Amino acid sequence: MMDEHDRRLRQIRPTPSQQDDGPVEVDSSAFFSEPAPPPVTQPAPPSSPVQPPEPPRMPKRGIFMLILQAILSVAALVQLARTQMLPMLYLAVLAVLLVLLWFVVWRCQRYRHSFIAHGVSLLLSIALAAGCVYAQQGLTALDNITAGEVTGAEAHKVTLEPFVVYLSGVDTRGALTENARSDVNILAVVNPETKQVALINTPRDYYVDLAGTSSKDKLTHAGMYGVQTSMDTLGNLYGVKVDHFVRINFAGFISIVDAIGGVDVYSDQAFTSVGSPGYYDPTTFAEGWNHLDGKAALAFARERHAFATGDIQRGINQMKVIDAMLSKLKSPSLLMSFSKLMDAVSDCFVTSFSQAQISALVRMQLADFAEWQIQSYTATGTSGSSTHCYSAQGQKLYIMKPDENSVNEARALAASVLGGQLSADSSSSSAAQPPEKTDVHTPTADPNAAVPVPEPTPDSVILEQPAEPLPESEASSDSEAAPPVSSAPSSEAASEPSAESPAAGAEEAPGPLTSIVEGLLGMASDTASSMLDSASDEAA
Repeated sequence: MMDEHDRRLRQIRPTPSQQDDGPVEVDSSAFFSEPAPPPVTQPAPPSSPVQPPEPPRMPKRGIFMLILQAILSVAALVQLARTQMLPMLYLAVLAVLLVLLWFVVWRCQRYRHSFIAHGVSLLLSIALAAGCVYAQQGLTALDNITAGEVTGAEAHKVTLEPFVVYLSGVDTRGALTENARSDVNILAVVNPETKQVALINTPRDYYVDLAGTSSKDKLTHAGMYGVQTSMDTLGNLYGVKVDHFVRINFAGFISIVDAIGGVDVYSDQAFTSVGSPGYYDPTTFAEGWNHLDGKAALAFARERHAFATGDIQRGINQMKVIDAMLSKLKSPSLLMSFSKLMDAVSDCFVTSFSQAQISALVRMQLADFAEWQIQSYTATGTSGSSTHCYSAQGQKLYIMKPDENSVNEARALAASVLGGQLSADSSSSSAAQPPEKTDVHTPTADPNAAVPVPEPTPDSVILEQPAEPLPESEASSDSEAAPPVSSAPSSEAASEPSAESPAAGAEEAPGPLTSIVEGLLGMASDTASSMLDSASDEAA
């Protein structure tokens, strides 16, 4: 049968040569013939699905960088965990960030921008490696300066219970020893729960009961029998238990101030300090705010000859510098760079805190960034002289007789902080609040500046007399033997100002004092010799 297509009528059109009215010839055979079959076409082969282009294969260098980045990321996290200074939340966030950075670098290296990914991975690996080395150096330095062995839950108590720290500054050159006269004597009463600190400064010449004896002596002399004797002496004076100590020499003080980028301190008056050979040149300070580097800060904290009140004003200035340092140290950026600080003081700083206790304190501050209330107080007294100092019996030495009202105020301040009862508007600070910081001056140091130094009076030139050591039965638990006091106090005695000239310097006294010191050098022991060298340098 013919299908519908084949049955369609063919339309016959006349050619142009044919007449419209003539007959039309039709080939009937063509009309009724079978149509030719359609040509058979071969079916096209099935088309295969389009394959996406294969991603470029990661080069071996990219694989190596990813492995290195992962290893260093884990090492950095382990080092930070070893410091025990970062809260766990900080470590978790840092771990997530390092994983995300690794994933981003992997994606970039696998699909595109491989050159950029290599550069980013390389820089990140270098930073992580430097961080690991830096953290290890900080841990080593921290281990060198800490003498305590408290760990675990016992170390964590330092963030929960009030404690008292003895801050001791000594003028020693070379190795820092426990037996040395302390020129700076400050008790820091700390309450971590209420975030309150009281800094109580005691003049070095304070005439106090020497712990372990039944006699009186100058506070600075207590350090010759060990740091524990100084701690007990101050504890008895203010009625507190001194738990820890921090001892630093002047070189360490300079390093700390420089490591934190200097401090801004307000000076009540313009003055020029006396230079100290080997430490700083004579330095001029402007009235108002001054930005101090390490040497300028030491000059500011040590000067007393420029002030009518001598040691009293020196103590006030020392508190200003320490207050400024504490404000700088509690900032997050410096807390995170603790390794830099530890490296700066590793050879001239020692403390009874353990590494775990210091880590706990830093971790506590990083956890909440709390603001601390810091109050300063300087004990006062009246100038005098005494021939009954335990370390220089029979010698007439300059002393400062404690003012009982001042001592009682210091006791009350310490008790209020320990009990968490210090009010925010307490007026026990010995220094008025400085004005708002506007212009900040930079002190100028001039090695050729001529600064007058008071001449020593005849009473201040005292011949050497032997002194007795601390009784062994009454000595503190400090096991180190005291230095030969028969020679050591002699340099102190020779350097003391008289009662009539309390501001006259011990170390800086020229003229007859220098010749006496030179004569004593041949008779003194090795320990006394180093102290006499210090006095001779200052005299020069």
